[in-house]
Amino acid sequence: MRASPHGSEGRGAAGRNVPGRSRTPSDQSNDTVVSGGYVGAVVQAGTVHGDLHVHSPFAPGIPRQIPLRPRNFTDRETEFDRLDAAASAAREDGSPRVVVLSGPGGVGKTALATGFLHAAADSFPDGALYTDLRGFAGGGPVDPAGVLDGFLRTLHTDPARIALDPMGRAAQFRSLTAGRRMAFLLDNAASAAQVRMLLPGAGAHIVLVTTRLRLAGLAADGAVSVAVEPLGETAAARLVERILGAERARGEADAVRRLVGLCGRLPLALCAAASPLSLRPRQSVGHLADRLADERDRLARLSREEELSVRTALDASYAALSDPARRLYRGLGHAAGPDASLPAMSALLDAEPADAEEAADELVSVHLLEEHTAGRYRQHDLNRLHARRLLEDEESTAERGQARRRLIDHYLDSAVDADAVLNPGRWHLGSRYSDRRGGERFADRGSALVWLESELANLSAWVAACRADGPSEVSWQLCEALRTLFVQRKHFDTWATTYTAGLAAARDLDDPAAQAFMLDGLGVLRLHRGEAAAARQPLNAALEMWTRAGHDLGRASALEDVGVAELAMGAPAAAAERFAWAMRIHERLGRRRGIALMRRRMGEAARDRGDGVAAEGHFQAALEYFTEDDEPYMRLRTLVGLAACRRSFDADAGGAAAEALRIATALGADAEIAGINVLMADAAAAEGRTADEREHLSTASTIYSRLGSPRAEEIRRRIAAPPPPGTR
Repeated sequence: MRASPHGSEGRGAAGRNVPGRSRTPSDQSNDTVVSGGYVGAVVQAGTVHGDLHVHSPFAPGIPRQIPLRPRNFTDRETEFDRLDAAASAAREDGSPRVVVLSGPGGVGKTALATGFLHAAADSFPDGALYTDLRGFAGGGPVDPAGVLDGFLRTLHTDPARIALDPMGRAAQFRSLTAGRRMAFLLDNAASAAQVRMLLPGAGAHIVLVTTRLRLAGLAADGAVSVAVEPLGETAAARLVERILGAERARGEADAVRRLVGLCGRLPLALCAAASPLSLRPRQSVGHLADRLADERDRLARLSREEELSVRTALDASYAALSDPARRLYRGLGHAAGPDASLPAMSALLDAEPADAEEAADELVSVHLLEEHTAGRYRQHDLNRLHARRLLEDEESTAERGQARRRLIDHYLDSAVDADAVLNPGRWHLGSRYSDRRGGERFADRGSALVWLESELANLSAWVAACRADGPSEVSWQLCEALRTLFVQRKHFDTWATTYTAGLAAARDLDDPAAQAFMLDGLGVLRLHRGEAAAARQPLNAALEMWTRAGHDLGRASALEDVGVAELAMGAPAAAAERFAWAMRIHERLGRRRGIALMRRRMGEAARDRGDGVAAEGHFQAALEYFTEDDEPYMRLRTLVGLAACRRSFDADAGGAAAEALRIATALGADAEIAGINVLMADAAAAEGRTADEREHLSTASTIYSRLGSPRAEEIRRRIAAPPPPGTR
């Protein structure tokens, strides 16, 4: 018997293995209801009220992830020709082409790649994927396994079906991209091995890799190397001309040439140096060139010429900024993750959103910040290093600490609010759930889920940063706020890394309740991954910690999760004991909702023991609490469990299934709708109603196909099979 891989309050229904069907770890990570040959996938959404769309919050479509087209892009005709030749060759023979764009920091590799891919977008009708591999940023390179997870989600893979191991994900990615025509930009690669994991399957693809290294190892994969050099003097002068205007630049041609030389003909340095002049029409180019020459001595300790050029130009550009823009530029050096939104910038500055946007616009206008997608901004890694140096030079320890804490509080408060909207019925440990808090506000579950998904890289980065540099309690509190997202969207890698860091932070604090919460989360993660035996160790450790902390509600939660593990391991009697123990705690605390949840769990255990009468009673008791008005999703989950139970014992499941289908349809819970239709198809098949069976299977097949579920093929095979003799 297989149980739901979900922990307390609003997590999962039990299920049964289909005879003769082996189950993979990905299968086991689904919340499934299985009974008497019926398998109905039920996507877990925690405790949910009101409108619900359980499928991905992002509408299906062709991905177009390449960052915005660079402004003032100049020259590079030779490089464009080589990229165009590679794309043409891919189209002609249907085989991928890998092109490595190598060169120093600030030379314009990413601008070249994004400029080309925007120009050539029509050649890749199946989409374009982008990732920043952060090979030269603080914190180390990105793990390609996590990138693959993101790519697979973007390509509409059911998160529960994403392979757990990196090689399995790479194989899935190759299978999904085979036969397509796509473009890929792998930015800031650190090694050939990092890139190799991300190469697509056979198809007319182009893969552009940017790096400061040569990555000669990719030659074995057929990669072509294109060295991106600093601009020629004429092209560099033309870039300055585009920034300042032709008349002004040509009027100071000698000064422009001096500026070009001082900036090493690097586009990043030229843009940073010249852009402030576009805001000061009366300042001469010669004056700027004189300042850059004077500041060279101050930065002579920098050994690499391109770094010297960039740093000198950045200093000069920074000096010309308004005070709010300077504060924002410095403050972004605090950022732990890859980018920042306008609300985050507003919190960082302790300013009105309009003022933060004005400062961000100023930084964008002088090429010190990039708006890579609408409303989201990032710094080049050299800008980030420069900003952090300025923080040390120009702000006191107290000022730095206050700004950093404002940014941390913004992310924590926003994440807590999003989680509270997603799962309002769950009990909480962190004080932010009961305190008045700032941060962003979310009107519905869809917007909360989209925010958590879009900020996940930043939130997980802050978990690690707060574990390393404090405040430690924020590390585990962010983990708590991410739990519903992890349960729903199955970000297994990030779940593991964040909760491991959160557990370390809780141990640093010697906080037994926080340790218990982190241990329970790690145990539930293992249940989701289909590792019930391995889950028992952290779950039992969590139970012990909750007891040490004197936290009865935590003990009830851990008991439920241990019971779920027992169900998954085929021990329903032991599971029932755990659920009954948890229910006694809820009764003592007067928590009617907890009692109802345990009745539902005890129904699952009774069903798995073969006691249909007891199971029916438990499910009916749970339904008395979970009304459609207050908790429609939990009522839906309980009805599905009841219907599956009745099917197991050849009882009439039609009424429960029909009500469940009606609620699921109202909620837009597509995966449940599909699963219920499979259950109804089984009932029709048992009664010999072949036409009804096929109608339900057709509905399920359409939904599973849209969700990208592997079950679609299974249902299609069943539809194609000839009907048994004597059916109608």
